[in-house]
Amino acid sequence: MTDRRLAKNTDWVEPELIEPGGGPARGGGFYAPPPQSPGLLTRLKVLAAAGLGLAALALLALGALLTSTVIGAIIGIPLMLAGAALFFTLFKLLSLGSRSSFIIRRF
Repeated sequence: MTDRRLAKNTDWVEPELIEPGGGPARGGGFYAPPPQSPGLLTRLKVLAAAGLGLAALALLALGALLTSTVIGAIIGIPLMLAGAALFFTLFKLLSLGSRSSFIIRRF
């Protein structure tokens, strides 16, 4: 048996850093099929999430701008609350179907 331990002053490069796989086998290599394009429902979910996100940001920004005056605050605070409600709806949409309400599934 040979001693496989390396001395501390020996230069060593992991095989994975030199070539993919790094194993001694020189077979046909690993084949991964090309990724599938997202389906129609996934595209609609992404579009709805983007729309809700932009609408929520717009309502929050508009509400924040309007709160600089007293009369604007009467209109701006409900707009900010509506933006927060849209963000809540967005996160509920993104977590739809997951086991926990704190995990956002990937599209």
